[in-house]
Amino acid sequence: MQSLASHTRTNRWFAIAIIAIAIGGLLLTYWQSSGQLISRTTSSLEQTCAAVQRTVSNLYPSSESKQQAVSNPELLYQAISESIRNKEYTLGGFWHIENGFMGYAVASSRGNSQDSQLAGAVQLAISSAARKAIADNKAAANVTEQLPIRVVVACPEKQHAGLAIWLSHPIQPVQNYFSVTASVLFVLLALIGVAIIVRESAFNRRWHKERDRIVNDAEDTSKAVSVTSEVGEIQPFLLLLYQARQQVQAAERELEKEADKLRLASEKTLAGRMARSMAALALNNLENLEKRLRDSDSAELKPKVQELVSLFETFSQLSPDMQGLDKSDLELEAWLQDIADYHESFSGEKNITVTSIADDSVRVTISPLVFRFVFDYLLRHVVSFIPVNSEVLIQANIEGDFVNVSVCDENNGVVKKNLGAMFETDDVNPDAYGVGLKVVKDAIKSQGGDINYEKLEKTSRFNVLIPMTKG
Repeated sequence: MQSLASHTRTNRWFAIAIIAIAIGGLLLTYWQSSGQLISRTTSSLEQTCAAVQRTVSNLYPSSESKQQAVSNPELLYQAISESIRNKEYTLGGFWHIENGFMGYAVASSRGNSQDSQLAGAVQLAISSAARKAIADNKAAANVTEQLPIRVVVACPEKQHAGLAIWLSHPIQPVQNYFSVTASVLFVLLALIGVAIIVRESAFNRRWHKERDRIVNDAEDTSKAVSVTSEVGEIQPFLLLLYQARQQVQAAERELEKEADKLRLASEKTLAGRMARSMAALALNNLENLEKRLRDSDSAELKPKVQELVSLFETFSQLSPDMQGLDKSDLELEAWLQDIADYHESFSGEKNITVTSIADDSVRVTISPLVFRFVFDYLLRHVVSFIPVNSEVLIQANIEGDFVNVSVCDENNGVVKKNLGAMFETDDVNPDAYGVGLKVVKDAIKSQGGDINYEKLEKTSRFNVLIPMTKG
């Protein structure tokens, strides 16, 4: 397919030139037609006749009544001769209603008698036009039908009664059959030009349609790049685009591999931090157990040992292949109730009451290990810093596609200087409320959730957002 630029250069201007020639030819044919030629000749003769009228009027003194006889015809011949001197092939003279021809003049000579050069048909045309001009008191025209065709114009001479000025000029109009033939040919030529323009417009539409298709295919990276096109000048660019797309796809595959490695490394890092936090909790319990070992009986040791066993069972789920972080569908009410009971039973001397409220139909999509870790770590942190004999409320509410599990306690709140860093650092042994909770935030974010903190009037609250199971 020819390029758009070259196609426009070779065809559009060619079509315009053809149409221009056709229009010019039609105008020229119309200009040279018999009707137009007679009309132009008649108009020119009428103007000359009016000039002769003015010249004659200047030769004779004006009077209220017209002269009945021509006293000095030589003046009339002189006036008409001067008027048609530069009018080649134009004849002129006077015609009297009683005497008929009074003579005629040409550009080179004049006479005072009827000349034999005037054919009978011309004389009849002059007589008819002169009578009509005198009767209507205005210029009248007539045309002979025999070849050569002559256009006759007569106008009344205003100083003499019954006298008319006549002028005659031969014309050679184009034959009617020739005019018709030329008109048909020029019309066909114009139609050819129009057909070329229509074809050009169709080509432009197809070209732009093909261009848009190529652009859409190029923007859609999921489609293979076509290396063939009707637009010839874009063919090399399609080949370059195909090669570039192949390189981009190869680079995307490498990026996906690197992203998978980074994700796996991030999960392993998160798992390591979770394991370190669990180990710190276990170590803290072991230290407390060692201090109370001598003074405690077996009944007191049993729940502590159960707590450590539960913690280490959770810790053991952090296997090297990261299967412990896979998401599952959990029934929220049972899990929250189990966590509440666990932390209430192990609150020790602080005598903390932990209550959970959740609808039994609410389910969440999250890794059980991460779910347990987040709330175990968060509740242990809260219980460590809230007053003795206080209450912790765990409540679940649906917010769009998430379930907001809030942990509300009776702490005075996070110190102002720690607000900006509460979720920014890890600290397995925090010395203040709200410090070192970055591992909790990263753990819940790895499951598509989030966590935030807000200070209420008399309580503090952590909001944990967990993706809700749909359907």
